[in-house]
Amino acid sequence: MTDDELSPEPRRDDQAARLRGGAEEQISALMEVTGGLASKVNTLARRLDTLDNSNSADTSDKADESHDQPAAWVVFTPPAAAEDRQHALEGHTPEWTLENFVAWFNATYLGLPGSPAIPIPGCWREHPGLAMEIGSLAYSWRRANIGPTANVRDAQYWHHTWRPGFTARLGNWVHPHCTDGRHRPTGAPTRPTRFAPATTSQDETPETKTGKEETS
Repeated sequence: MTDDELSPEPRRDDQAARLRGGAEEQISALMEVTGGLASKVNTLARRLDTLDNSNSADTSDKADESHDQPAAWVVFTPPAAAEDRQHALEGHTPEWTLENFVAWFNATYLGLPGSPAIPIPGCWREHPGLAMEIGSLAYSWRRANIGPTANVRDAQYWHHTWRPGFTARLGNWVHPHCTDGRHRPTGAPTRPTRFAPATTSQDETPETKTGKEETS
């Protein structure tokens, strides 16, 4: 008999041991490769998160910057408004926006003598109908010319339709002397705006006033 025939079991055990060792080495190598890939994936994920956050911040900053920026066709510095970021913490009301718009309008849209393009009279607050028109005129101008809502077609439509219509109706609200700086009460009586600070006299009711007069 040969040696192989006398001792087959030890040789099979050796072969199985060699196979197990080879498999373990392959598994170990695969684990190293997998670990390296996982590390790279985590690094890339962190970089993507950083890029996303920075892009979001940039987008937010650009949105803030464009919020109250005049459009390219606005050749003069626009009137200051309570809605501007630089004035947001100053406690201004929309009435302040209208005051600035009136001053800007009078310095910009003054036409030839005798034309309808005349200044808005300084007594505009004392004519409720005129004050209401100025409110919509100012904010429609702002929407057409300032920030992300600015649109050149709306801006031109404002010049072509809304401004001429407004100036044509000025005579409906004020006395002719008002346009010369000599205010004359006419039309709807003057009353405080909703932005005016409340005072004792404004809060008093007719019954309260009558009671005070009887007491005095």
